[in-house]
Amino acid sequence: NLLSSYLCGGRFGLGAHTVDLVYQGSLLSTLEEVLLVLLGPLTLSGAVLLLLLIRWGCQLAFGSPPSFLSKFIMAAAVWTALDPLAVFTVDAVLGRLSYSADDPLADAAKLYWHFYRTEQSGTAGIIITLFLYGVHFVLSVTILYIYILRLHNDGRLLDIYHRLHSAEGAFFIPHDMEVSNQQLNYILKKAEQWRGFNGERRKVAVYDYIWTEEEPAARLAQPVRGCETSTHLSIYNLHLSGLRQHYRHFLRQPDGSIIEVMEKCDSPDFQRSEVHVEHEKMRNVKHLRERKRRRAVW
Repeated sequence: NLLSSYLCGGRFGLGAHTVDLVYQGSLLSTLEEVLLVLLGPLTLSGAVLLLLLIRWGCQLAFGSPPSFLSKFIMAAAVWTALDPLAVFTVDAVLGRLSYSADDPLADAAKLYWHFYRTEQSGTAGIIITLFLYGVHFVLSVTILYIYILRLHNDGRLLDIYHRLHSAEGAFFIPHDMEVSNQQLNYILKKAEQWRGFNGERRKVAVYDYIWTEEEPAARLAQPVRGCETSTHLSIYNLHLSGLRQHYRHFLRQPDGSIIEVMEKCDSPDFQRSEVHVEHEKMRNVKHLRERKRRRAVW
């Protein structure tokens, strides 16, 4: 019916800010008129869903899609939610709310004039139009919410949501002044290469504090099950006179975390710190072993 009405005196025109569609409304049923009202919003929703599929495919294939694609999808989703309001504003400015056989009719007024022509009252058309636009707005906002929460910027908002609503034990929380193995290896390499103006060098000393339930001295060379090891790694400046001066030192806990201790080992603050007290207790009940750094054969 729509095609026949278009062929019998209909007109279609595409402009920069609007679309001109003139047809004989008396030849269309109520369902066909409803489909015409929803044609624009449903087309935009389908385009947004297609972009979401492309965005999801890029994330699976490349790991992280380009940032401009995420911003474009967000702008398209926002415009899809606000499209009925924007179209109504443009039609109101162009004066398309009143019925005319020769001029285009606004999408928001199609059902009103359809029911006014068939039932002599357009109240039902207004109610149906508001209901359809309301459902479209809710669905568009839901799609936008799911996209922002799970896909936009690789799901950063979802990460923030989990951080706010999950228990504290569900996260990996690093200690204060914790460093990684890569950073510690870099610090050690730079320390081995350092030379002072007066011939000073930097040396590394590693001590293991081994805790066991029993302390049989004869069995220390054998592997002991259930033991915990805490490692103290100290970097000090070695002067030509033999004087050793602490530069930096780190503590490796039994759980594998590496913490840098900012106080010097011989300072009063470090002697009163909890770390020093804890390791002094461990030294009393553990076997202390100093590691020897192996030199390369060449």
